[in-house]
Amino acid sequence: MGRYTQQFMIEISPQKLLLALKESLELCNLSITYSTGDYVMAQEATGNVSFSKLVTVEILIHQTEIDGDNVKLTCVTKNQELPLRSNNHCQRMADMVSQAFAGNQNWKLVEMIPS
Repeated sequence: MGRYTQQFMIEISPQKLLLALKESLELCNLSITYSTGDYVMAQEATGNVSFSKLVTVEILIHQTEIDGDNVKLTCVTKNQELPLRSNNHCQRMADMVSQAFAGNQNWKLVEMIPS
C-alpha cells in the first residue's frame, strides 16, 4: 500500500480554510467526499487509472494547535498500489498535492515538512 505523509503550517483564517483546501484538491483532480471541522477526505475520480491506484487524500486539521491564523495540517496520500517503484502513481499524486498546497494563493505557506 502506497502511503505518503506531509505536514504543512499555513497562515489563513480558519473560516476560509475549507474553501481553500477544496480549491487545492480540485487542482489535483480530487474531490472532497467527507468533511468535518478537523478532517477532510478527498478521492481521485475513477477512469484514469486502475482501481488499486486510485488515490485517497486525508487531511487532519490540528484544531488544538491553531494559533490565531496559523493552522497545522497533516496530509496523508494513499492507495492500494504496492510502491515497487520510487516513481509510482501515489508518489506523483502526493507531490502534486504538495505543489498545489505550496502554490495556493489563498494562504501563506509558513512551513512544509515531508515525512
